[in-house]
Amino acid sequence: MTIAQRHLPNTLNLAATAVAAVDLTSLADAKEAIFHAENAGIRLRCLGEGSNVVLMPKVAGLVCYVKDASVALLSRDDESVRIKVGAGKNWHELVEETLSQGWFGLENLSLIPGSVGAAPIQNIGAYGVEVAQLIESVTVMEANQIVCEMPAEDCAFGYRDSIFKARLTSAANAPVILSVTFRLNRRPDVNLSYAELAAFFELEPFQAGTSKSKLPSPGQVANAVAAIRLAKLPDPQEYPNAGSFFKNPVIDADTALRLEARSVRPYKFDKGYKVSAAQLIDRAGWKGKRRGDVGCWPHQPLVLVNYGQASASNLLEFAQEVRQSVAEQFQIQLELEPSVVS
Repeated sequence: MTIAQRHLPNTLNLAATAVAAVDLTSLADAKEAIFHAENAGIRLRCLGEGSNVVLMPKVAGLVCYVKDASVALLSRDDESVRIKVGAGKNWHELVEETLSQGWFGLENLSLIPGSVGAAPIQNIGAYGVEVAQLIESVTVMEANQIVCEMPAEDCAFGYRDSIFKARLTSAANAPVILSVTFRLNRRPDVNLSYAELAAFFELEPFQAGTSKSKLPSPGQVANAVAAIRLAKLPDPQEYPNAGSFFKNPVIDADTALRLEARSVRPYKFDKGYKVSAAQLIDRAGWKGKRRGDVGCWPHQPLVLVNYGQASASNLLEFAQEVRQSVAEQFQIQLELEPSVVS
């Protein structure tokens, strides 16, 4: 195991350097990294592909990269399969591989950038599905170097949140996520609850399990999700971005009524309502607006783009301007979706 200073790749193309970084290719490496961080009195955290973080120019502590990209079949019955996937596996590659095997459930999460180990941290979600719905457990190595299997119910999954995300940005060392165990369906049971996805197939929105004829296959759903994403989201290779930069606010009934009176359309979510952050940002006049090298993407204002050599501080200052504008006009506080890592 070699620890060294390293440039940190990230989809926002921010200049960022880790004071110390290391690849973890085995359990022994993970134990050694934890031991090193404890002895040196520094923080330890793992980064995946840098797709949902805002990295400051210098990242302190020890940054780790789990390299295990294995996919192991644990069990199979007529209804489902259980698979354990290494944290270093590319997320979209996993979606494609599971579909090719006839294992269904991840199709709505097609084309999300990042690694499998990062998926539970953010509880990634798109087009009516959250990854927490498919996670059975997360295997981690804690600060005491003991490996434990955390069942999904212990992971405190919420909307773009988890116990892992809270610990990533806390003062304490985050656990090293080694792998994630998923339970996937062997029978196609597509979820078209997201209106835009249902409209792609000229259908009305409905939940997975609803009896419908002439449904698309899971593979067709994955292709549709990819097409929708490509049509409105910028390619990070061409226009560096971190995907959605703000969470969709969860609001109460009174706030929903107030927004509806201003022609903003909240929608039912859990026991309350949710409102599109993109809609609020658009109505506040930020769609397509730029400040230097930072701007809101013209086709999806929820996405902030680095058009040139923007710094992390440029990006966060612009984001704060957007948040302040939305707060003044709609009395709604937007929350950042990516984690800020320094």
